[in-house]
Amino acid sequence: MSAPDAATPLGPDAATPRGAAGVAPGDGGPTPPRRTGSVEPRLPLHLAVIAGASTAIYAVSLAGVTALQSQTDAARVADLAPVSAAADRLTAGHDRLEDSVTAAERRYASAADDYDTLTARLAAVEAALSANAKRMTAIGGAANSLPSKVSLPTVSRSVTRTVSKPAVHTTTGASGKP
Repeated sequence: MSAPDAATPLGPDAATPRGAAGVAPGDGGPTPPRRTGSVEPRLPLHLAVIAGASTAIYAVSLAGVTALQSQTDAARVADLAPVSAAADRLTAGHDRLEDSVTAAERRYASAADDYDTLTARLAAVEAALSANAKRMTAIGGAANSLPSKVSLPTVSRSVTRTVSKPAVHTTTGASGKP
């Protein structure tokens, strides 16, 4: 066998250079015997057992921590139940108060609209009263120019009364006489 070149990669066995089908490059000779299972480097069995055992221990410890955390969370939820109920009551009270404020806001807006409408109507009534006051002032001025006493001529009256019975053409029989 010839010495391997520096450029030829070496296989697991440093004495044989890698080549196609077990033939060393440039060698053409018979292929070296294949290695059996006893010669191949193996991973020791105890390392696989240790890795499996540590994984199992980790999984068991993780399950234990999860169970403890779950119990702690359940205890905390049970401890906070009164606080949660109080928060729910507070939320419900807040919602009722908010609804009440919203309803009051709607009533206030409606009252403000009614007030604006009434203000416009009152302005119209004030304008009409002002016009009437001006007319009354003019009438009062004309009335003040009249004399305070007027002597009227005397009128004599004579009243004559004639009372006659109406003419009756039929009898009713109501008085009892025919």
